Amino acid sequence: MRVKVKPAAADKTTEWLKYEFINQTDNSATVALQWEKLIIPFKVEVDLTATQLASFRKELQTDKGFLWEPWSQAAQWCVQNNTNLDQALLWADTATSQNFGGDRSFQSWSTKAQVLDKLGRGAEAMEIMKKALPYGGVFELHQYARQLQKDKKSQQAFEVFKMNYDKNPNIFVTNMGMARGYSALGNFTEALKYAIAAQPQAPDPVNKTNVEKIIESLKAGKDINQ
Repeated sequence: MRVKVKPAAADKTTEWLKYEFINQTDNSATVALQWEKLIIPFKVEVDLTATQLASFRKELQTDKGFLWEPWSQAAQWCVQNNTNLDQALLWADTATSQNFGGDRSFQSWSTKAQVLDKLGRGAEAMEIMKKALPYGGVFELHQYARQLQKDKKSQQAFEVFKMNYDKNPNIFVTNMGMARGYSALGNFTEALKYAIAAQPQAPDPVNKTNVEKIIESLKAGKDINQ
């Protein structure tokens, strides 16, 4: 490989020849050769989207294509990068099919819902999440409810918090979920009951201190989700 370079003076001497990758972005980096009192840089760029999609397609044709996780991972990458969403939906369809077990995974259904939401099909996304809820673990359901709160869907968030509590009653995560759910609806009295129940269940000093602050906020009639 040959590249045109423009050497630059280094501010200190490098005794042993070395290469460093600097100015890194998602699709580029500058390779800097450093030796003696010179730095010789050249930039390397790739088409990240095309390269990553090609990698996914190749991977999904191997034995990994018999598992739901790689299909979901590929679809999730498209969501996170807001690209190739039609392809992502096809991958999500495969991930949630009965063939590889993804039809019983909260993660795979959640990814499909995110793709649909990105495509502007919010109503369908909500229906998909209803399918996902029975498969959700305690932390998955809690985080989903928190996301609903961020989206200003307080009543829907409360219903998920309540479902999580009914499945996993009287533990720290679900007590805190109920506290947040009731608080968002303005019912600080009920929220306080669950926050008090969560206090002795706090897993570490940081969480214990946080719960104490939450209790004080609820006693003052303040929403703890702000």
